[in-house]
This record gives sequence, C-alpha cells and structure tokens, in this order.
Amino acid sequence: MKFLKFFLIVTVLLPISSYSQNIPTVLSLDECIQIALKNNPQLKISRNQLGIAEQEQKKSYSNILPSVDVAARYSRFYQAPTIYAGGTQLPEDQKIPSSDGNNYSTSLDIFQNIFDGGYWWNNISKTKRDRAAQEYSFFVEKQRTIVSVQQAYITLVKDLKLLDVNRQAVQRSEEQLQRTQTQYELGAVAKVDVFQARTNLGNDKIALLTQENAVLSSRQNLNMVMGRDPQETIEIKTDIEVTFDVPSLDSLFQVALQNNPSLKQYEESYQSARLGTKLATSNYWPRLGAFFSYSRRTPEFETALFKNFDENYSWFAGINISWNIFRGFSDYRNRQQAKLNEKIALETSVDNRRTVMSQVKGLSDNLESYIEIIKINEQNLESSREQYRLAEERYRVGSGTQLEVREAQVNLTRAEEILVGAENNAIITYAQLLEAIGALVDAY
Repeated sequence: MKFLKFFLIVTVLLPISSYSQNIPTVLSLDECIQIALKNNPQLKISRNQLGIAEQEQKKSYSNILPSVDVAARYSRFYQAPTIYAGGTQLPEDQKIPSSDGNNYSTSLDIFQNIFDGGYWWNNISKTKRDRAAQEYSFFVEKQRTIVSVQQAYITLVKDLKLLDVNRQAVQRSEEQLQRTQTQYELGAVAKVDVFQARTNLGNDKIALLTQENAVLSSRQNLNMVMGRDPQETIEIKTDIEVTFDVPSLDSLFQVALQNNPSLKQYEESYQSARLGTKLATSNYWPRLGAFFSYSRRTPEFETALFKNFDENYSWFAGINISWNIFRGFSDYRNRQQAKLNEKIALETSVDNRRTVMSQVKGLSDNLESYIEIIKINEQNLESSREQYRLAEERYRVGSGTQLEVREAQVNLTRAEEILVGAENNAIITYAQLLEAIGALVDAY
C-alpha cells in the first residue's frame, strides 16, 4: 500500500478544545464540523433517542424494587331506619333507628416481587443492550454528520477552485480576443478568427455564470448540514492540508471490526433480540411475590391519623403465587414472534458486516485510484500548459490557427478541472474510509 502526503493547505484535524464559541468570519473545516456537531438536527434527534434509552435502562430496575402505596379516604354515610338485622325481620317496636356519621381511613400496601420467570433480570440486561445499541447509533450519526460536513465543505472548496479556473479561462479568452483583434487590424488574420474568439469568450462567460450558481448552491448546502439558515452568509478557508495514510487492506479490516460503530450497534441489537426471546419465555413461569398491608379506620379524623395507634387497625402479610395456565395462545405467539425477531436481528447483523467490509474494500481501492489519478493529472496539467503556450506562440507568428489555440485552451481548462475534482474526491473518499473503519469520532 502507499503512504502519500498531500498538501492543499489548512489543518483538517484540530482538537475540540480549540473551538471558540464565537463563530469566526471565515470558517475552517474543523470549525464547520464543531458547529454541525452542536446544531445538526439529525444529531440532536439521535442524542435525544440515546437519552430515552438511558431512561429506559434506569426504569427497568423498578421490577426488582418494592412497590409502596399509601392511601387516605374520607366518606360520609347515612343509614336509614330498618327492621332487618342479619337477614331477619325484627318486630316493629325493635326497629333500628337511622344513623349517620363520618369514616376516616388510612392504609399502607407493600408488594415485593420475588420471582417472575426471569423477566426482571432479562429486562435489565435487554435495556442495557438497547442503550448500548442506541449509543453506537449516536456514534454512527455523529460520523455521518462529520462526513456530510466534510463533503459539503470540500464540494464548496472544489466549486470555488473551479470558479477560479473558469475566471482564468475567461481571462485567457479576453486576452486571446485582444490579440486576435490586433492581428486582424494588422491584416495578419481573417475576421472569422475575431468572431471565433468572441464566441469562445461568450462560452467561457456562460461557464463562469454556471459555476457561480454552483458555488451559491454549495454554500447553502454547507449551511444546511451545519444546522444553519441556508441563506446565512458563510465564507470558508479554501486552503486545506490533508495527509493520506493508507495502511494495508487487512489492517483496515481489523480496525473496522474493532471500531466500526454500526457493527457494534447491530451486534447489540441482536443480543437485545435474544433477551427479548427470554422475556417472552418468562410468561411460562409462575410469579411469586410477598405483600404486606396495614389499614386504620375511625369515625374521627384525628383518631385515624394521629391518636390511638394501638387501636382501630388491622394488618396482614403473606406470599402470593400465580401461574398462568392458558391465555388464548398469546404467550406462545409472543414467543414465536420474539424468535423471528431474533433471527431477523442476526441476519441484519451478518449482512451489515458484509456491507461494511465491502465498503472498506471499495473505498480503499477508490482512494488508491484517486491518488494515481492525481499524479497523472499533475503531469497532464503541466503538458497542457506547455501545449497552450506553444499554440499561442504559433498563432502569434502566423504558423498556427485559432482552432488550435482554442483546443489547447479547452484542454488546459479541462486538465485544471480534472485535477481539482480528483484532489477533492480523494479527500472525501478518505473521510468516508475513516468513517467506514470507525476512526472519525475519536478525531472529533
């Protein structure tokens, strides 16, 4: 494999601590990334989803803690006169007179889960796995945000450089038109050469206007990725320094298997699905719990709450066991569904691993190709410059044609555009490769 140092000028990787809260007028790549890590809406959503998973994990411990209920009740009652007592009719002279009064009661109920078929400890383990999976998902989104900013930033850099290329092409065409006009006035060339030079200048101006629109679109896209208003004014540093350090493919595979957050996310999701099957199986087991209940009831408020605690109360405690025998096959269906989810999670994890390995291989190959293309195009650019110089010289002394000059000029512009595109594609591919092996989060 190859080790190449490629200098386009400004440091890509800077420590987070160097980022200032005051957004500078001209932003570097690192500063754009830091803004995006703070403001990108998708990253905010993922961060909140991680917070939900953390709360779910904490909530799972409630199944092993006792439940405590305290209640207080007040009621007013009235009993009408009656001649019945204990289901027997009384003589008229023994009629029970009417009565009314107040009832005040308080109660305390405690229940402690002892055994629930393994639900509580499997649920704790499952929520831990879910939280870990969501944490890796957050890392995936964080890497995706970083790469998106890099792509948008590098695309803007490329479009700005291509804008300079188009401006140089317009300048060359203007100079060529002036030379052609002078030669025509001296009788050295035909008027058709002047018309051709004007047409060439018009075409180059059209290309310049098109590229100006591309720059505007790239600025808006970078603002969007950073979580800002797309119309907000933004200027960036176009000089970038990047060091391409590409180890062997086997080394890339090993790093990816150890660090890629999506691999870890899907592995945690699979382990969570396995625990989901155990949760569904817990419904086949009996439930065992302990309970305690204490209550007081008096016709007076103060007595119920503050006096005579050795009177007017009752309590009971015991063990409760329950075992569901049949619930309309719902337990069986839930377990079968959990098994299918487990199989889906396993296949998803295996397929994702294949996809990541394929991405690493493809990106590594593409980066090598871009590095070679850059070397070739650097040579082509030098040749195109010399070709254009010679074509201008031949045309100046009358041994060349306007068509030869234009062809050499187009070749020079195309060589400049290809080199700019290859350089920026290499930077983006390198960032994507770092994302695939899980090396971007540590950098930021």
